[in-house]
Amino acid sequence: MFMSRVRIFAALVAAASVAAPVAATAQDDEAETQTAQESRTDTAIAFAQELTTQANDALTQDGASEAEKLDAFRGVLSDGLALETIGKFMLGDARKNLTDEQSERYNAVFPVYITKLYAEQFEEIIGKPLEVIDSKEIGSRDVIVRTQFERDGESPVLVDWRIRKLRSGEHKAIDIIVQGVSIMLVKREEFSSFVASNGVDALIDRLESEAAV
Repeated sequence: MFMSRVRIFAALVAAASVAAPVAATAQDDEAETQTAQESRTDTAIAFAQELTTQANDALTQDGASEAEKLDAFRGVLSDGLALETIGKFMLGDARKNLTDEQSERYNAVFPVYITKLYAEQFEEIIGKPLEVIDSKEIGSRDVIVRTQFERDGESPVLVDWRIRKLRSGEHKAIDIIVQGVSIMLVKREEFSSFVASNGVDALIDRLESEAAV
């Protein structure tokens, strides 16, 4: 009976010695995962803050004309936004049937068009202090950073930044959602409806006209 108890005790000790490293490894893996998630979130938050600062600087240059401000702002968006991804998404299924000429025209006008569109959205928040109020990971590559901009005597403007880590390792914004409205989604539906009624050439003509205004 005594020997049986000794064997049981020895077995428990052996099991514990095996389980301890396994538990430690699991804890280490969990800690590494949490650290990686925090790093992703922190990087996305810093990116959104820097993009906002650069956009603000571009649109508030002393002595610069509106054209010069928009040009500087376009440079900020070119560096900070995944314009190719956004452009393809907004065009939707229509991009699959583009001719080389249509593709060239669309790719040329889209950055100018989207710059003016976002410049209008930024009018409400330029010069206002940014406050990060939340962040959320979406899938393995995206982080949504929720921010708000205080306004005198009015409710804050809520802006969500969807930041993606590209395969190149760079971080880019793929959507800017102002007061719950995603320009990407709104314009995708608008483009799709317009193309269905008028064709791709008419859409590109319209974008070129609006970008030139």
